[in-house]
Amino acid sequence: MFSSYKDVLGKYAQFSGRSRRLEYWGFVVINAIIVTILAILLATVGMDADAGTYTAIGWVLVAVIVVYGLFVLIPSLALQWRRYQDIGWAGAVSIVGWFVPLLTLIVSFIPGNVGENQYGADPKA
Repeated sequence: MFSSYKDVLGKYAQFSGRSRRLEYWGFVVINAIIVTILAILLATVGMDADAGTYTAIGWVLVAVIVVYGLFVLIPSLALQWRRYQDIGWAGAVSIVGWFVPLLTLIVSFIPGNVGENQYGADPKA
């Protein structure tokens, strides 16, 4: 799973080609774990419960969360684009998935085309 996360970051803005389900879900799970840890830290050590505001550490954590979100934005979009291409759909259809997340969830479970398709070689090969 960690190798999938690393692979996606290594293909930072690569919208060409295909990404199999393992690569997609490996990245999604690791990303969710990182965001969850940051959110828990923010909620536990970053908040002043009495004042209902962030502490100094909280503001640092907010900045870390924002920077991390910006850092993974392009790789996430590229991964989603390649995942759509793996099932033989145009990557541009992934834009619809931004507004209809259920579509992306469904696509994330569909097996990719066996063998080469118009978007490249089979990533399982």
